Amino acid sequence: MNHPQVLSNRIDAYLLQLRECLGELPPEEVTDILRDIRGHILERAEANGELTEQRLVAILKSLGRPEEIAPLYQADAAVARAKVSLSPRVVMRGVQRWSRVSGWGLALFITGVAGYATAFALILCGIGKIIAPSQFGGWVGPHAFDIGVNHDPAARDVLGRWLVPIGLIGGPALVLGTTRVLRWTLRFARMRKPTAA
Repeated sequence: MNHPQVLSNRIDAYLLQLRECLGELPPEEVTDILRDIRGHILERAEANGELTEQRLVAILKSLGRPEEIAPLYQADAAVARAKVSLSPRVVMRGVQRWSRVSGWGLALFITGVAGYATAFALILCGIGKIIAPSQFGGWVGPHAFDIGVNHDPAARDVLGRWLVPIGLIGGPALVLGTTRVLRWTLRFARMRKPTAA
């Protein structure tokens, strides 16, 4: 016969490991997660009759090792914050967390990096055109078109002063658009919770 205290200690040890793996989450979220996991373990144990060591081992195995399931909870929390934020930093953090557990998340992360990089490059070009108008522009040369600093003496600036409104209006608009697209796409982010097993 199994001693209930021994089994309780084993559950506590599992939850302690999980707490350490969830380190970066706010304490109240960690407490909620641990309470849910403990409740799930006990609920599954009660459904199968008396809790034995073999049953407990099977339940913990089906949940997964703490270092494997912690990233799912961290990603879920980051995605939840990103869905309601307008901050590019918070949104990209949620997307980055999702990218660690999903191929779709990785594709979205690459899209976000491209969108924000292009937006900030446009803003810098708009500011650069104000500060150094002869060096920044939309350059057309014999082999390429480039927006930014001119490196080809044969290139000519086709945007002129239009680069200022394009950069200073288009850049922020692209930041906002990228943020909205990422937030909209994050609505479809689904993480398989261990307690759904």
